[in-house]
Amino acid sequence: MPRFNPAALYMRQPLRQALNRVWEFPLTVVEAPMGYGKTTAVKEFLQDCNARVLWQTVVDDSESGFWRGFCRMLKKLDPGCADRLAELGVPSNSIFMDAALEIVEDIAFADKTVVVFDDYHLLPSKNIGQFLELLVKMAPPTLHMIIVSRAAFGENTTELALKGYCHVISKSIFELNEAEIIAYYKQCGIRLRPHDAAALYAYTEGWISALYLSLLNFVREGLIERQVSLTELIEKAVYRQYPAEVKEFLLTVCVFDSFTWAQAKAMWPKENVDAMVSYLMSHNAFIKYDKYSKTYRMHNIFTDFLREALERQGQERRRAVMRAAGNWYQGSGDYINAMDAYYQAGDFDGLLAALEQAKGHTINTEHKEKIIRYFGECPADIKKARPWAWLVYTVYLFVFNEMELFREQCAAIGGYIERFASDENTKAQLAGELELLCSFARYNSIAGMSEHLQKAARLLRGPSRFLDKKALWTFGSPSVLYMFYRESGQLEKEVAEFTATMPLYCHLTGGHGTGAELVLQAERHYYIGDFESAEIAANKAMYVAQAQGQMAIVLCVLFLQVKLDIVKGNLSSAKAVLQQAREDIKRQKLYHNIHMLELCEGSVYGCLGQAKKIPAWIARGDVKDSSLYFPAYASFNIVYGKALLISGQYLKLLGLAGQFLAIAGIFPNLLGQVYVHIYVAAAHHRLQHAHEAQAALRKAADIAVADGLIMPFVENGEYIGALLGELGKDGRYADFVAKVKKVYAAFAKKLAAMRAAAEACEGAVNLTARELEIAELVAAGLSNRAIAKKLVIEEATVKKALQNIYAKLGIGSRTMLARLMLECLG
Repeated sequence: MPRFNPAALYMRQPLRQALNRVWEFPLTVVEAPMGYGKTTAVKEFLQDCNARVLWQTVVDDSESGFWRGFCRMLKKLDPGCADRLAELGVPSNSIFMDAALEIVEDIAFADKTVVVFDDYHLLPSKNIGQFLELLVKMAPPTLHMIIVSRAAFGENTTELALKGYCHVISKSIFELNEAEIIAYYKQCGIRLRPHDAAALYAYTEGWISALYLSLLNFVREGLIERQVSLTELIEKAVYRQYPAEVKEFLLTVCVFDSFTWAQAKAMWPKENVDAMVSYLMSHNAFIKYDKYSKTYRMHNIFTDFLREALERQGQERRRAVMRAAGNWYQGSGDYINAMDAYYQAGDFDGLLAALEQAKGHTINTEHKEKIIRYFGECPADIKKARPWAWLVYTVYLFVFNEMELFREQCAAIGGYIERFASDENTKAQLAGELELLCSFARYNSIAGMSEHLQKAARLLRGPSRFLDKKALWTFGSPSVLYMFYRESGQLEKEVAEFTATMPLYCHLTGGHGTGAELVLQAERHYYIGDFESAEIAANKAMYVAQAQGQMAIVLCVLFLQVKLDIVKGNLSSAKAVLQQAREDIKRQKLYHNIHMLELCEGSVYGCLGQAKKIPAWIARGDVKDSSLYFPAYASFNIVYGKALLISGQYLKLLGLAGQFLAIAGIFPNLLGQVYVHIYVAAAHHRLQHAHEAQAALRKAADIAVADGLIMPFVENGEYIGALLGELGKDGRYADFVAKVKKVYAAFAKKLAAMRAAAEACEGAVNLTARELEIAELVAAGLSNRAIAKKLVIEEATVKKALQNIYAKLGIGSRTMLARLMLECLG
């Protein structure tokens, strides 16, 4: 009989067999309640598997926390891809999901790579679950994932299993029978009689944690206790045996789900941390060292027991421990966990200190309710003692679109600053930051914003401490004119005011939004039909925006350049611009701009009448499933409305028009209103509602005529041509309609040519691989003989292939094919 060894590991043969099948599937789900040895079994199995093992333990329900951990883990394989994933953030919508999967596809996984997600049940995230499901379906043969969880993984585990993607190891595989209980105890150095094994099985039902605790108790007392709870067993067989100092140490570190030596050192005031950890490792199978994360992990059963014990020691002791944990998190730059710990400690001063130090950079909408609750419960005197934190909080209320709370806090902090008793320089800085914040509350009122900016400039000494220069200046809208055109007949004046105001704003924000005034000038020129002036101003805007790294402004310029290319009939240039923009976004890891770019693409395909090519999230109207902020929603509706129009969904368009106009009326955004009225007119016209169609078109004209904005009408000329003729009979609109018709006449010819080219490109999709290869060589200028030589085929084969290509594409010459391929290939 071996000597007594309670830490000996025992693994059932059926469990070993189940784990050996990990290599047959991209995903293995190990699911069983707490205390069944899931994590221990998986680690033991992976010890000698000759695979690259990446291990991530989920510690809470934070999506962003999980994602940061996931990216840190992948950094061991590919730092570049991991950084791109981190910049992308949690894939919370279809666009980000595709981008994340595309990045992971670039990672070269070793011959055998295992990624383990432990304690996955703590993360009830639909986004992460969907990402992992899609990752499973596209995983290379060398990648295997293991999810260790107390609950089932997602709703589609059964479907994944049926399709051969997933292998499930459930609770029953972990339960020991009577013979295995005898074998387990024997391995630990205890000879167990059959009737004792039967009694243990009846009491524990083969649950390994209860068997382990019963083992410890059996050694000390020589009997099987059947009526004792698990908590009582832990108390009696484990905790009670520890020296007092070890108990205190455990109560100090139990607030962490796992801890490093440095964490223990920070939490424990004495110099004997090494002795404490060594003692626990040698006397307790509930504490293990995790070589993957280089942390000490206590079993969840033991952690729960210790936390209950800490609660019983009273509020003062627990708060002291949580305050120490908050200090650790803050010192490590983990500000969200620091704020959580300080909140549990009742230390609001520490909480606001963490918020101030973070400057809000680690906060996102996932934390919205929690941050609002924390600040709402914070005593007023502590808020006043931490005015910088107060300002950070107020910034995030604006980001969260909590405008009522935002205004309340602006008023409250403004009142406090007026009574500020500290030095005048600090008071001026605070007041200046507040004025800058208040300018956001006056969004799209140029005069109102300018008033606050001028006050801020007189108070601030240098750029703002809080504004993120990389933030989306346009809120996701690809048009500056859309954002600031708010009063009919005043556009030229608004452009002049905006041009005068923007340099001041850029100075106060370190260059945020640089070039926006030039974009506004260029867009006005475009919408009134002055295309040359539009292109000149757009080039100026591009130069200054790129110099300051303002991708949102760059995208606005690109959107305008695409519109100008469409006017010229240069579809290949428009496509090339959009493709280059997508590549630049990926290269610079500015993924929050992707939805803005897809609005641009949707606008192009809307103009071409290609409803099926409009990005799916736009065609579905899923604006909330995007990175666009609320002020950009009416801009989204311009593209969404066109998608409904060209796909013939007239009744749906009319049903949603009221909502579209209501959203465009909030700030207001008159350009959005013009487009919606035009779409409504077109829909009524197609439904033969003559009176309603004419009334809607007049509403659009009543806004646009005073500023000469012809292009919304030109862009939709094919839908409203007959209506324009009727409108032009009214002398008030005659000159305006005449100009629209003149510009549309040229535009319609270019549009027809581009659509024909686009349809031909669709035909190119139907070419065989060999035909496409030959067509591309023709476009490159090669003769039939040169093509035959290059492809090692007969010249007659080339001629025959060209005849098939001409027939499929509906063209008749080599020149037309070359032009078409250049158009299609962009």
